Amino acid sequence: MALNPHLKELREILEGEIYYDDLIKSIYATDASVYRKLPLAVAYPKNAEDLKQLIKFAKAHKTSLIPRTAGTSLAGQCVGDGIVVDVSKYFTKIIELDEKAQTVTVEPGVVRDTLNNYLKPFG
Repeated sequence: MALNPHLKELREILEGEIYYDDLIKSIYATDASVYRKLPLAVAYPKNAEDLKQLIKFAKAHKTSLIPRTAGTSLAGQCVGDGIVVDVSKYFTKIIELDEKAQTVTVEPGVVRDTLNNYLKPFG
């Protein structure tokens, strides 16, 4: 793969992880749909700076970023041949609850059951 040396450099920059081995890539090649596409790599960014570095890398190397969060894709939205960016490992914070407005702000990796359990005491 032509980008492997650059992916190794990216690995050194990120606080989170990036994998480009066949096992991890094959796990992320599918979702709940019938589609299958082997990605270039799979990244688990740890913070906003990691996300910025991934965007910078994708732009410089003319590849795509495929976001993968705590949701479930049923139509192939989170498969592709770019870098899968899985935020479900580190972006899992419930940031703010506004009881008056009945809104909650969460990071994209928050799982619905976790959110429901958090909100249960508030009715």
